[in-house]
Amino acid sequence: MIRKGYSDGPFGQIHWRMLEPEQPPSRPDLYCLHPAPFSGLAFTTIMPFLARGRRVIAPDFPGHGGSDSFRPDPVIAEYAQAMRAVVADLSGQRPVDITAFHSGNLVATEMAGDRGAQVRKLALVDVPAFAPDVRAKFLPGAARPFEITADILCLEKAWDLGMTKRLPSQGPDRSFAMFTEQLRHGTAMNAAFHAAFTYDVEGRLPMVACPALILATQSGLLEATRRAAGLIASARLVERLDIKRAVLDEAADKTATEILTFLDEDSR
Repeated sequence: MIRKGYSDGPFGQIHWRMLEPEQPPSRPDLYCLHPAPFSGLAFTTIMPFLARGRRVIAPDFPGHGGSDSFRPDPVIAEYAQAMRAVVADLSGQRPVDITAFHSGNLVATEMAGDRGAQVRKLALVDVPAFAPDVRAKFLPGAARPFEITADILCLEKAWDLGMTKRLPSQGPDRSFAMFTEQLRHGTAMNAAFHAAFTYDVEGRLPMVACPALILATQSGLLEATRRAAGLIASARLVERLDIKRAVLDEAADKTATEILTFLDEDSR
């Protein structure tokens, strides 16, 4: 059963979810870093597939999910600082592994590149390593504060993406939970996009020295993910173009198999 808790961080309390294996853990803790604009809730379907011989922990970034609110213009380094506080609280000084999805990958690479000796391995799925001109183009629209009005139409875009266009494999309960989770941020719903599109991809990704899996699926981030693999010298690019949607839900077993194969290969 997934349990929940809090760790004290530099910007307030950080909420997390944890799933422990049936037997005592024999592998490093695995931290799961979520995509914008959601929270660790994004990983609850895949967590049981990952919790094989290891504790799996999915924290919420500051200002997301159950974590304390945060400013509307955060940077990736601040999210990484908060996540390091969770690691220190739950894992002490022991080596840890990190997996991430979409914008969560940037936080993972920052953790591994900045005093990242504690990070043993990274497993990055669909990385938004956009070129500078693309980041500059997306920043104004994606990072704009969410406007809350008395007109229910202010929710139309989020509802359309999360509910109207949901996949049949993602039932209404799961889709509604994800829809409401992003609304918890209020006007700061798009804050993580600000962090992502202002991140120095070209300067920071090459700082990663630990072994890294770059898992590319058939998505709109395919070329950006390939670009990420070229920026991280220690990266191994694996393309699973048969995975075309719902990477953490419908394709959870396939995604988890690639992640665990990489994380566990040194134990065989």
